[in-house]
Amino acid sequence: MNIGFNVIEKNEYIGKIFDKRMSIIKFIQGILNEGKLPSNFAVYGIDNLLYYAEDQDYISKYIRNLLQDKANYLIRNSYIVQIIIDGKLEVIGSSDRPKIQYKDKELLLYPIFGRVKQIDLKHFIAPLNLSS
Repeated sequence: MNIGFNVIEKNEYIGKIFDKRMSIIKFIQGILNEGKLPSNFAVYGIDNLLYYAEDQDYISKYIRNLLQDKANYLIRNSYIVQIIIDGKLEVIGSSDRPKIQYKDKELLLYPIFGRVKQIDLKHFIAPLNLSS
């Protein structure tokens, strides 16, 4: 698995999901505080957070801005982050903009991670520096 944000669909991913796991909220708190995070870890709940958000666009922009602001911190620590998706990752149109089908909603990853690179059918990667 490569350094960066590895977005994978939980039910279809053939590889190993990291043993060290945290919620999206704990992940955001860890980045805000620039605390020591494990080098390889899985983050759960981004689809749930977006699904229940009153303003999905605001939450997506908040997460993206935070990740961009803390890019040096993320790169300095060479994190390998698995973003575990409980919904269905779908490629409709362009493979660099997958969508999540979660419960009865379609959720967009592009506003958070920008264009991603498809590694496997249900595995995409975004760099730690989202500005590039």
